[in-house]
Amino acid sequence: MYQICFLQDCPQRSQELADYVCRNWPAVKDVVLPEIPKSLHPQDSLPLTVLLLRDGEMKGFYQLLEQECIQRKDLSPWISPLFVDESERGHALGEQLLWHARQTAGSLGYDQVYLTTNHIQYYEKYGFREIGLDLFESGRPTKIYVHKTIK
Repeated sequence: MYQICFLQDCPQRSQELADYVCRNWPAVKDVVLPEIPKSLHPQDSLPLTVLLLRDGEMKGFYQLLEQECIQRKDLSPWISPLFVDESERGHALGEQLLWHARQTAGSLGYDQVYLTTNHIQYYEKYGFREIGLDLFESGRPTKIYVHKTIK
């Protein structure tokens, strides 16, 4: 059975999440890890970290951030990153996490939510639309996508 939960509701899992990110997605650890302790506040402000669990075992997560590490700073909030274990893919878990993120952003008063990606045609399946190109602060190009939140 899958469960989606806020890290604030299970702060004892913070180190487990850090280890999970380092083991499974080391390329993003320098961006994700600093947001983990910042996510341990009440759920009415950003950043937020959300865990995907299956039978209590971590199988994915996403973070909802005020700013993405791109040059453009006029858009907010951002789903960044969103990961589901390869072994768990094909069960619409990414779709569930995206829906959860849109609903969470909506409950915080946002009308839209953004993400950056190079995964062509994945996010479009869930209603995200490309609004432009930008550069990460490191200089790597990326596409920016937007979707309405759920209120």
